[in-house]
Amino acid sequence: MLQITPRERLFSIGLVAVLAVWASYTLALKPTRERIRTLQRIIPEKQAQVQDLQAKGAEYRALQKGFEQLQAKFAAQSPDFQLPAFLEKTIERYRLSGHATLQRGDIVQPRPDYSEVVVTVELREVSLKQLVDFLTAVESADAIVQISTLLILTSIANDALLDSTVGICSPQRTQQTPPAQVAQN
Repeated sequence: MLQITPRERLFSIGLVAVLAVWASYTLALKPTRERIRTLQRIIPEKQAQVQDLQAKGAEYRALQKGFEQLQAKFAAQSPDFQLPAFLEKTIERYRLSGHATLQRGDIVQPRPDYSEVVVTVELREVSLKQLVDFLTAVESADAIVQISTLLILTSIANDALLDSTVGICSPQRTQQTPPAQVAQN
């Protein structure tokens, strides 16, 4: 049998202890510290992504609510609503008949079940208050009416008055023959 001196035994125990400490550092502590560093770097990025996602979610909910309101307004809109007639009445209501020219525009049909009527109103020599009142009346209509373009210039004849060209559009559902009836014809 092999005899080990106390000095050799102490050296062996110390060597085993050093190997055990080194092995636990290499196998447990070092990977844990590296994972902590990685998480410290990644967590702020993920938190920023979560905040961005929450902001986009809030934006989506606002758009969804606006879309639902638009659909409700579209459903409530009278099917016989005519944009040119509405604009003529609005022009008369705000006493702009002598200053306004109504140009019936095109009917744009981006989809088979939907069309958009575009009308251009040219206002000459009107005050800012008259213009704002007219635009407010157009935007607050019961039907879906939007101002698509707006050009405001100082009047050539009078610097205190304005000349304006307003593009106004209104969506409409088009009556479409159901596919079953088209196939039968």
